[in-house]
Amino acid sequence: MAKSRFARQAQGLSLEIFPIERPFSNFDFIRQRFPQVHTLRRIMSQVRQLGGRTMALEKLPESGDLREENDDIRTRDPAFRKSECWRLSFFWKRFRSERGLASARSDEFVGYAIIKDDEIPSKGRKVRIYESVLRPSRYPNNCIRGMQEWTCTVGGNQLSIGGYLYAQQNDFTNVCAHVALRAAAARFHPDGDMSYRQMNTIAGVDHRTRTVGDGMGLDTAEMLAILQAAGASCFPADYTVPPAQRPDVPFQKLIYGSIESGYPSIAVFATARGGGNHAIPIFGHTFNEDTWVPCAEMSYFRIGRDVAYIPSESWVSMYIAHDDNWGSNYCVPRGYLHLQMVCDRLPGGPTPCPLDPESVAFVVGTFPSNVRTGPVQAEVIGADYLFKMRPQMPKGAGVWAERLRLYADNNLLVLRPILLDGRDYVEHLSMVRDWSRRRVRARLVDALGGILTGKLWMVELSVPELFSANKRKVGEVLLRADVSPGRSRDLSSFVLARLPDYFALYSGGGPQTPRYQFLPSGASGHVELFGCEDTAAT
Repeated sequence: MAKSRFARQAQGLSLEIFPIERPFSNFDFIRQRFPQVHTLRRIMSQVRQLGGRTMALEKLPESGDLREENDDIRTRDPAFRKSECWRLSFFWKRFRSERGLASARSDEFVGYAIIKDDEIPSKGRKVRIYESVLRPSRYPNNCIRGMQEWTCTVGGNQLSIGGYLYAQQNDFTNVCAHVALRAAAARFHPDGDMSYRQMNTIAGVDHRTRTVGDGMGLDTAEMLAILQAAGASCFPADYTVPPAQRPDVPFQKLIYGSIESGYPSIAVFATARGGGNHAIPIFGHTFNEDTWVPCAEMSYFRIGRDVAYIPSESWVSMYIAHDDNWGSNYCVPRGYLHLQMVCDRLPGGPTPCPLDPESVAFVVGTFPSNVRTGPVQAEVIGADYLFKMRPQMPKGAGVWAERLRLYADNNLLVLRPILLDGRDYVEHLSMVRDWSRRRVRARLVDALGGILTGKLWMVELSVPELFSANKRKVGEVLLRADVSPGRSRDLSSFVLARLPDYFALYSGGGPQTPRYQFLPSGASGHVELFGCEDTAAT
């Protein structure tokens, strides 16, 4: 039998089937079969939460990726001899036989976890989750975009599952940075996954002259090089520099702009224990429509003297992330991650506080390779364009044009940047309806379908009550994502805008005095946010 490239696709050597509904005990099963893998408790508790009914357990052969890792371990420790691997697969379907498994469908597949047991003489026994993909929690306020489809072979039955891959480091040939990079790089890599050997080759880790593990890992330059080699365009922010040199960009906005567009972000933070750094992939967030934060903090993002607004990121309550130490799909409180506090009364001027080590050190947002404008830059540029064109709106526009003016004058507009394809925007326009269920004019949608191509930033424009309660907006501005932003307004990235009742097209004038042509859109007032379209009305 030919060896599979990936363990998730390998044909099992043995098969056991377990009904896992109550009174089946996850704790007893783990204690009896895999007592060293404490993160398996987290994974099986998620399966229980998702309503899983049946588990298949298979012993796996040495697939291509397992063999590659074993060879690298052997390079590091020539005495290494033994490795074993198992795959646990979880289903909503009830079955007790191989025949029942053979008829299981992908929509009955909850996910899988692969356990690898390595006996390394110089390191001891390492048993870990080699990889796992589970369906995300089905909470309505969980926002996870851009999930990949992973193909898994269980008992000869090929199934697919959507999610972000979770893995644990072995702390010998790979570390936390590797597994965080794997979760992010897979979103871009042409093979749909990136091996640790590929990463180590880029970073110069040969397991002889350069090793990882035991406190030695990858630096941020190497992490960026690995992501770029996978096909990502990276937008990093380093907060380890002296306070006066810290990036002006709040790290929360960089994370949000990446994950809201469906691309993972990586956060690296310093830890108190051991004084090292820890990396986690972030790929989603929760949306809290009742959050007090935007009102209490009045968290404006200001551009010069005349432009201030509320970022939509203010409604984020939690980030959704993997932590290889503890498990998959955790909610990390947004306020828990923070920059290191600065002491400004010590000799020598402002300096990072030594009593506050557990803080964000580095963040990178990821996007497709041809993206040149980042999410924060797009939001700023979109806000600048929107505020400039607003006074030119035709007289007699609907009531929402006046409300837009009032909210803008009081710095209460909400802006949300999302990266999408031109065809995604056209499909979005074809689906949205205003409050009276009027459509955008079909001939305009068709015309845009013929000219909008490539990656675009859509900066949505809303107001707090619409955005939080109804998930609706009053307009948006489209920008080219493949144009590098300049230091001043040049309109090179502007594509079009839609405001209440009208589309706005650039018609001439210089950067300081642009003129716009307004075309009636057919939809008056507010429509659904991107991703929140009322498909029942189509």
